Amino acid sequence: MRKNWIGTGILVGVSLIAGALFSQIWEQVLGQPGSFSAEVPQVVVNQPAELPKWCVDFVTSPAYPGVRVITIVDTESKAIVVYHEDLVTGGLKWLSTRNIQQDLMVRGFNTLSPTPIELIREWEQSKGNN
Repeated sequence: MRKNWIGTGILVGVSLIAGALFSQIWEQVLGQPGSFSAEVPQVVVNQPAELPKWCVDFVTSPAYPGVRVITIVDTESKAIVVYHEDLVTGGLKWLSTRNIQQDLMVRGFNTLSPTPIELIREWEQSKGNN
């Protein structure tokens, strides 16, 4: 009977030492705190308080040598303005202005296949066949 108590004491002692050793290894090797519970990392996204009110793009056009195309998109008023800048003289020519609010309401126009709707239909059909 005495041997059972000694064996139990040794087993508990070895378990405590192994637990302490493994928690130290866990912390040193993996950089985790000394517990075996996996914590979910918190991700904080700091978005700007306000979206930009406009976007400007400068592209040198191969179709018009010596001309840079300047496009300005106003996200508040939903308008696009396009200019041509003459790179030699620095002159600026206003080409067009367009309100795109109605354009953004159209779900698809002049799109190439496969459209998202076609891909969703194919995916649903393949899912139904499995």
